[in-house]
Amino acid sequence: MRMWRSYESPVFGILMLEIKVQGAKSLKDRRQVFRSLQTLLRKRWNVSVTDLGPSGSWSDLAMAVGIVGSSFDSVEDTLSDVMRFLNMKEELSEFSIVRMKREVEKYDVF
Repeated sequence: MRMWRSYESPVFGILMLEIKVQGAKSLKDRRQVFRSLQTLLRKRWNVSVTDLGPSGSWSDLAMAVGIVGSSFDSVEDTLSDVMRFLNMKEELSEFSIVRMKREVEKYDVF
């Protein structure tokens, strides 16, 4: 029988965003905005980023940014940095953030 070592419970965080892509004339325009944000966020913070739809809309985009870490503070800090970055990009880009929601939880059911 193998004994488990003492370890920290993982902490996971998710940032949900609803974005309006201004001036989008096709799904290609919407996807370009998503891919650009996805690439920047993955490269800078090594987070997971996914497009949640809606699948047929040219201008509406829902996306989620996820991270898993070993401490509540590190996950919270990373998501705060991501939020500040997205707000800064919003001022310089062709999208606007309609709403954002952030949740950080400790997973301790292992």
